[in-house]
Amino acid sequence: MNVLVAIDTIKNFEDSVKIGQIFKDKLDMKAYPIPFLDGGEGTIESVKFISGGKDHYVNVHDPLGEAITAKYLLDDGFATIEMAESSGLSLLYKEDLDVMEASSLGLGEVFVDALNNGADSFYIGIGDSACNDMGMGVLYALGARFYDDEGKGLSPKAKNLAKVARIDIDDMDPRFIRSKIKLATSSDLTLFGDNSFLETRAYRKGASDLDVAKLYKGCKNFAAKTSELLGIDEIDFPSLGSGGGVAWALYTYFKAKISKPMDYILQRIDFPNLVRDMDFLLLGEDLSQFDGISSINMAKLAKRYKEDIKIIFLHDKKDEKYIDDNVFDYVYEYDIGDDLDRKSLIESIEDLAQRINDDEIFSQVKKRN
Repeated sequence: MNVLVAIDTIKNFEDSVKIGQIFKDKLDMKAYPIPFLDGGEGTIESVKFISGGKDHYVNVHDPLGEAITAKYLLDDGFATIEMAESSGLSLLYKEDLDVMEASSLGLGEVFVDALNNGADSFYIGIGDSACNDMGMGVLYALGARFYDDEGKGLSPKAKNLAKVARIDIDDMDPRFIRSKIKLATSSDLTLFGDNSFLETRAYRKGASDLDVAKLYKGCKNFAAKTSELLGIDEIDFPSLGSGGGVAWALYTYFKAKISKPMDYILQRIDFPNLVRDMDFLLLGEDLSQFDGISSINMAKLAKRYKEDIKIIFLHDKKDEKYIDDNVFDYVYEYDIGDDLDRKSLIESIEDLAQRINDDEIFSQVKKRN
């Protein structure tokens, strides 16, 4: 029997490539691990597994302006970048989160370094960010400048969105303007419509009720000033709220294209032909982020190409209930402790894979169906 392993994360262990290899080593059947992308952490490693490329490192500013080193992938002019590397939640302690002071500046600095190293096309995972600055920091790093009604320059922080009276893009980096840019996001967050990025996500980034009210005013102002500058109507649709509005900025200013993260992986591995040789598809995902949408979509796609393939979903008992149990043939619940160090977490994932193997879950699912 053959199993395709596509597990996004287990207890915040985000390296789907490493997880897949663990299951391949532990299962007494032919296992074929593939990366799982949701647009957040793990994007670089997933693309590297499929396409190769060379790691590059650059010193940038984290969401609160501290110096850090961020990594991106470069392959013959094609740059793969994670917003989480430079502007991510995981870079800050929970008690240090401050959405009003946070900026996406570091992400823009990664773009500049990639351009300096010959990048002319970008694949950007927009997820797990700690900022809600509408991409103000990214634009600043690329040459834009912001001024208040007295002509004073403004730093690119969320607290200054409401003060912006004029945006100057005369010195915007022309190399980035000419680049091909594709955004990868599992999120369907809007700016101000239903499922706004100013609802639950802002609170996860350290916002208070007062902060959210200020952010709403500031983001509306920044969107209006952008429309005046570019001579366009205000734009808002699902996914533009991703990355605290960075997706909106890249789409509006640079005509970036928006895609679902797994589309790239599935195209590169020729998923239709691969899945026809599989008996099982083993999935796992953190449901608190995107409600399991990527796993559900992948399961439905697999059934389209092979109707009798059996889908097994790994479900953390502490996670919220999965939203669609009809698409999975079997849900295997596991319980791994919180706040484990990396070594202990890897050992727990190895134990989980061994339990699934020893309990003969695949044989049970086959018999049940």
